Amino acid sequence: MFFYFLFLFLGWDVRHLEHDVIYWDIVVVTTLDNVQKDAYDALIQQRSTINRIPLGVDYLVITDPGKIGNGGSTMHAMHVLEQKYGWEILRQKRILLIHAGGYSQRTPTTSCLGKIATSIPKGWPTYDLLDIKLALYSLFPGRMPHGGVFLCSSDTIELFDESHANTSWLLTDDFVAFAHPSSLTVGTQHGVFVLDPTDKRKCICVLQKPTIEQMKIHKAVWCHGEEEFVYTDSLFYFNMNVAQRLAEVYRQEHNIQCEIDCYGDFMSALGICPLPRPVTKENDDNQQRTRIKQKIYDTLLDCHLQVVILHKSSFNHTGTNDEYLDICCGIGKTGQEIFEELKLEKHVGCKVFDEGRHDTIDFWHGILPALPHGDTLHHQPSAPDVHGCVIHSFIHPKCRSSKRSLFEYCCIGVPMQIGDNTILSNITLVTYSDFNQTILHLPSNLIMQTVPLNNELFATFAFGFHDNMKATHNNLDKILYFGQPVSILAKKIHRTIDDLFDDENNRSLWTLKIFPVTKDPNESFEKTLKLIISDDFTVSEKQYVSIQEILKRRDISSAIQYRSNLINCT
Repeated sequence: MFFYFLFLFLGWDVRHLEHDVIYWDIVVVTTLDNVQKDAYDALIQQRSTINRIPLGVDYLVITDPGKIGNGGSTMHAMHVLEQKYGWEILRQKRILLIHAGGYSQRTPTTSCLGKIATSIPKGWPTYDLLDIKLALYSLFPGRMPHGGVFLCSSDTIELFDESHANTSWLLTDDFVAFAHPSSLTVGTQHGVFVLDPTDKRKCICVLQKPTIEQMKIHKAVWCHGEEEFVYTDSLFYFNMNVAQRLAEVYRQEHNIQCEIDCYGDFMSALGICPLPRPVTKENDDNQQRTRIKQKIYDTLLDCHLQVVILHKSSFNHTGTNDEYLDICCGIGKTGQEIFEELKLEKHVGCKVFDEGRHDTIDFWHGILPALPHGDTLHHQPSAPDVHGCVIHSFIHPKCRSSKRSLFEYCCIGVPMQIGDNTILSNITLVTYSDFNQTILHLPSNLIMQTVPLNNELFATFAFGFHDNMKATHNNLDKILYFGQPVSILAKKIHRTIDDLFDDENNRSLWTLKIFPVTKDPNESFEKTLKLIISDDFTVSEKQYVSIQEILKRRDISSAIQYRSNLINCT
């Protein structure tokens, strides 16, 4: 991993490396829509400008043509690559494919810039998941002598120790899948490899989210002493022969209107004795999906699958608030393991807010503090009592935070206390009206983020740390916002209940229109916060938006510039 971090610090160009050092030729990032594509394109362009990303690599951001799942996205990406390069050129290219589409409804604070831009507290400027993945996967291109595609998701961190793996493997087969030892419980949520006991490189079949009973029936369970475990899937490789077949399936079914899974639907056809072919059922409500699954199965049935076991490894999700906060704060078994393995830091680019500069700092509009710009939290005599993670933020000297909390890209100019399970992102609070207390107490289990909108407007969303953003309800009594029914929320913002949703068939926290649109980020945060903490507070604005609408109207360039301003001053 040290190899890639040199790229970050020195801005090396992969075209000028020694001949025995091989890196990716093409990095593909898939997105859900064009707004997300604009965000990823802007981030990659910014990185290239300041040499914060390996140069000499083709970075290609591809938008999915609808909600087609990571399998449909894979097939579409192969089709786009064929159109751009042609197979003759592609056959020798080493391609990293990162699926980064989706609105991150389980981690809303990563939705504005996308999953791949999720901050990871290390380095300066702080790294994100794209940096981490380009580092962790740097050993794989050298094992791809004939090129091919290496596929991963965007919201995972895979840790592995190459010294404990069989180092003789190469990525040349039709498919090469990497297996991690996992508990049987973890296996019920993943693909599980049934391996030949005489040669674990040979795979009998790949079970898809099996029950523990099914694992035992298929003899997928192994023992180490008294501990039972299975080998689960994560990353996998496929060669250009497979890529060409997948592109052909996409051409035949180019108007895909269903979701295809690149794990379940691709892997079901693989192995010495693969799973049965998908069958058409009576009253099938999605005949296209069944037809495409059958076509994929038939197309891949004769492909060979090799399994590489990474014994000293772990496959870790970052896609929930709990998982992400554990990693940033080094809490819990998994969080502590990742924190220590990647040598993460609790405080990255953190400064104490100068109380004499309330009216002369505006990171959103480029009004920056003059240098020198304050002491770090580590060296300030009156350092804030901040025990959680802080990333590129100015923090008031009387702020307090718990060990399981995160300030990222914030400017906090008033005394504030945040509790467990709290994430504040892009927050500006240099003044607070009617502030008549020693410290502003925020409730625990809170996530808040300010997002710039088009036309120089702002909106701040807030949700409970464990809120189910995806759940839709016909009965409005089941939709509670920090314990408040929607009828109370409607009164607070001088609206009717019907005004809170655009679609009566899609009523959820994700579509709840209660967040005021303002011209000032400080005001935006304050008004949203008061909806939560004040029983008698009422607000009247011309516009109220849901997080769904916030993401449609977000101003990506302003969000990136705001963060750059904070980075440059911390």
